[in-house]
Amino acid sequence: MALAPALKALLNAPKYAARPSAYQKAVTIASGSGGKPRSPPRASLLDDLFSRIGTEAQGRGIGWGEWMTVLTATMFALNSPGSLQAMHRFVMRREHEADLRPVTERVERACLMREVGLKCLGLVGTPKTINNLAALRAMVDEDKECAAAMPTAPRRDLSPAQWADAKRVGAELFDDIYREKSERLQQVLAHSHPDLGVYIVGYEYGPLFAPPPLYHGQDAESFAPWEVNRIRVSLTTIAALHAQGGVGPQVTSHIFGLLRARPSFAHLPADERRGLEFLASEDGAEWVLKTINEVCRIVDGAEEQDREELPSKARL
Repeated sequence: MALAPALKALLNAPKYAARPSAYQKAVTIASGSGGKPRSPPRASLLDDLFSRIGTEAQGRGIGWGEWMTVLTATMFALNSPGSLQAMHRFVMRREHEADLRPVTERVERACLMREVGLKCLGLVGTPKTINNLAALRAMVDEDKECAAAMPTAPRRDLSPAQWADAKRVGAELFDDIYREKSERLQQVLAHSHPDLGVYIVGYEYGPLFAPPPLYHGQDAESFAPWEVNRIRVSLTTIAALHAQGGVGPQVTSHIFGLLRARPSFAHLPADERRGLEFLASEDGAEWVLKTINEVCRIVDGAEEQDREELPSKARL
């Protein structure tokens, strides 16, 4: 059954037209967002962005998993599937080369982006997460070798006993992020709605935000390189929340959560801790926020002349 053309056009058109400001003669109020994501900036602009951030991160000892976590969550929040695909294309190559990375590294990077994206369900919403995960998977499927090696077993189809473990791990993660404010915050959530805190702690922090190995009997020291561990959870939440805007109090809470992440990597050798210790500092948190801002400036703030032209079939 096809929708009437007028209804279809209304679904995809901007919610309101651009108009002159009623108060400032030289100012035009931009049109509202439409039903489709905006086209991404030109590939050259995005590649330069990714290269700059990767190089800067490397100079600070920040590993690929951490800076890629920040960028991936930011892309999901900005709802820019084309930019996310460009990022995937970039990180699959060796630095400053056209050659693909070994398949093991490609799988690790694709798994990290996929797992960070899934956690965005609880941060930017289900529809954006569905669409961006689909865009990411389309890129993976273009690489037959990588696609064939991707894990396919679900990790959150839990037995009753595993559900109990997931809720316990989720409560521990919530307490670790909020510390002395955890109990009071849960009371505030329950006051807003009796199920709000129960849902967030038990069903988001548990099976969604907490790393699945923790409720499948593994410990943090045996995580796969792509797992979204304690510090990456904080980086994911900060990036997704800060990029979408309007939720400053929540971003502030997760900045404190990032600063409290140090015990989670205390067991690592000194050379592996360098970048993590930087991230879990106020200087590191400032770097994270400025990095998110720069991604937003390029991806969300690009002028139309700097964007890729949409294929004709994607136009209204």
